[in-house]
Amino acid sequence: MNTVLHYLTQNWQRLALESLADSARLSCVLATPRFRASSHVIFFVLGQEGSAPVLVAKVPRLPGDHARLDREASNLRLAYAARANGFDSIPRVIAYEEYHGHKLLIETALRGAPMKPALVQRRPKQCVEAGLAWLLDFHSATTHASAEARDWFATLIENPIRDFQNLLPPMAEELGWLEEILALAEPLRGQALPLVLSHEDLSHPNILFSAEGRAHVVDWELAEPNGLPGVDLFFFLTYIAFARRGAAKNPEYLAAFQEAFFGPQAWAKDYVARYAEHVRLPAITLTPLFLLCWTRYLIGLVARLSDQRETHAGLDHETLKWLRGNRYYALWRYALAQRRELFW
Repeated sequence: MNTVLHYLTQNWQRLALESLADSARLSCVLATPRFRASSHVIFFVLGQEGSAPVLVAKVPRLPGDHARLDREASNLRLAYAARANGFDSIPRVIAYEEYHGHKLLIETALRGAPMKPALVQRRPKQCVEAGLAWLLDFHSATTHASAEARDWFATLIENPIRDFQNLLPPMAEELGWLEEILALAEPLRGQALPLVLSHEDLSHPNILFSAEGRAHVVDWELAEPNGLPGVDLFFFLTYIAFARRGAAKNPEYLAAFQEAFFGPQAWAKDYVARYAEHVRLPAITLTPLFLLCWTRYLIGLVARLSDQRETHAGLDHETLKWLRGNRYYALWRYALAQRRELFW
């Protein structure tokens, strides 16, 4: 904490932050993410004790392990470059520098209440509309033709799935499911998809709900500059579904998922249709993109939990057991098995 405050005090004027607060009155609140895949710690920088944060500082949990902060800084800078005046709904990078052996990422702080399940339960329609409006605006600004991204199908779909297959035991039933998903995704290869800068984890605690009823989005370390369209929307609507039902166990998560997306009465399909029309996404692409949303999330989850992708070692028994008990694994299996019940 002292490192962050010392850095800011010494560089306050150089970084042109005088309008935010008096550097002599700065203080920090430490937040340590408790989820298993987290790789950094967060400091909320207050202009004075008891005030709202004016900045957010992030540092790696382990010295030298700053690959994800590199990615977050790069993604945010890329996002800001997509529009002349940037976005007030995402953090702006103030500085990303090394200081006394630590990599420090300094970002603007965003205002708003965390879009927690309790907030969604109180204001479900407002939360969904805020998230959808943000997605339509952000993806419209960052969209680009897939033809501009060389080997996008292999990079986003084929290679990650093949790599994941190589981690699984030889007789694992998931191997066949992954082959099936590759076959279902194959028609996308010939589509002129509108790729987007996708967030890849659009759910609580990464969404804030502002006093004006707008969504603000933080934590960009997983974002993909050449991301698949639709996956952020599917992930966000699934979070809303979980929150609306107060889901806390796998059967409850799965019931909320079913209610949102499957069958002719699925409540999420109108939001999907609005998004697809806005970004000009052909209806034929929606089911494979939906399946890839959960496939890619599981693959990324495993990659964040271990360094096995680099060592080419197979998944150990405990990690595989944990994965099979994960709620997103349950969603993935169900989506593949019941894909014919998706009525877009």
